[in-house]
Amino acid sequence: MFLNEFSHDQRSAFLVLARQIIDADDRLTLPEVESLDRLYAESGLAAEHADAPNAAGDLNFLYPTERSRAVVLVELLLVAFSDGQLHPREESAIQRVAARLQIDQGTWSNILDWSHRYARLAAEAKSFGREKQPALDE
Repeated sequence: MFLNEFSHDQRSAFLVLARQIIDADDRLTLPEVESLDRLYAESGLAAEHADAPNAAGDLNFLYPTERSRAVVLVELLLVAFSDGQLHPREESAIQRVAARLQIDQGTWSNILDWSHRYARLAAEAKSFGREKQPALDE
């Protein structure tokens, strides 16, 4: 969604973090794979192999602004929600990233709340046309 705001190095590091979040709950779902594929396509980077780097480096150096740090967390949460749920281990892993980014609890709560709302709206939008919707005046 916002990866176009990142430099090549920031996108590469983000994709490492995204893979770590997907691995956090010890299960890989098709929606997670599809989400990761979309992120690679959006970032303009080729999908990596199993031997790709698994460390993102100094996150405070890579993401120096409040905006870039918020984008990292929003995007990671959207990856975590891609299978329809935020697993507690995924949330915990993203909270650790937030701590590395020195995100305060209030900002984390706001980002988490927004991501929950967005995930619900995205799921609702995906269901449009697939089932009969009640009339607005009912």
